Amino acid sequence: MAGLGGSETEAFTITFLDVGAADAAVIQSPDCSVLIDGGTYDSGKKIYRRLSHMGIDHLDLMVNTHPDKDHLGGFSQILYKIPVEKYWEPELPQQLIPETEEYRLTHEALAETQTPIQSVSAGDSIVFGEVTIQVLSPSVSAADTNNNSLVLKITYSGRSILMMGDAEEKQEETLLGEELTCDVLKVGHHGSDTSTKEDFLKQVSPAIAIISSGTKNPPDEEVLDRLHKTGAEIYQTNLNGDILLTIKDGEILVSPQKTI
Repeated sequence: MAGLGGSETEAFTITFLDVGAADAAVIQSPDCSVLIDGGTYDSGKKIYRRLSHMGIDHLDLMVNTHPDKDHLGGFSQILYKIPVEKYWEPELPQQLIPETEEYRLTHEALAETQTPIQSVSAGDSIVFGEVTIQVLSPSVSAADTNNNSLVLKITYSGRSILMMGDAEEKQEETLLGEELTCDVLKVGHHGSDTSTKEDFLKQVSPAIAIISSGTKNPPDEEVLDRLHKTGAEIYQTNLNGDILLTIKDGEILVSPQKTI
């Protein structure tokens, strides 16, 4: 278990769900419930069960960092069961909008549930009480969906979490010079060596690193080595299952959770 001390505040949690080689994370605070990415289609029912187990009966925000099927596949099943106030997605050039079944089902569900959709980019943000979610990137369009990922900085009571989606080295380079220092880094692209490069890590300097990866697709050893050299404490869903991060009384606590 990792801990970082600080000032007194109310509880905030973010649970990084074990959805294999995919992504899904749930934010809960006294002011909001937010789902960032929806795993694969096959993990949609599991995510819904986890949301129900957490007592979540509506979402203030649903975020798709980018429209790859391992990041939005489960949304269609969740949208029909839980009201969603707003849906965020990156603004993409027409040639990058996928023709996958998962994308079609998600947008059908958004339309049928009349969920408001907002295309966001660098500079956009939303505030829920003490929780602020800022979009740091993309600021320019790239040639692929990974490098058009929504990169989010989530802050609560002076603590910060940097969520990288599937951003690769090219997108990391566009972020250099931004205020990237954070307490927790949600590692980009499932720990692939396409991401989390040395120059980027020097600026981010995380105390804790979270990697969402599958047992058959573990993080790259060079990425793990780079993270170890920064001194970050590393957690992996392929080893630890669901990972619960709590900010309470100014302290960050991380603990693996048994999945349902």
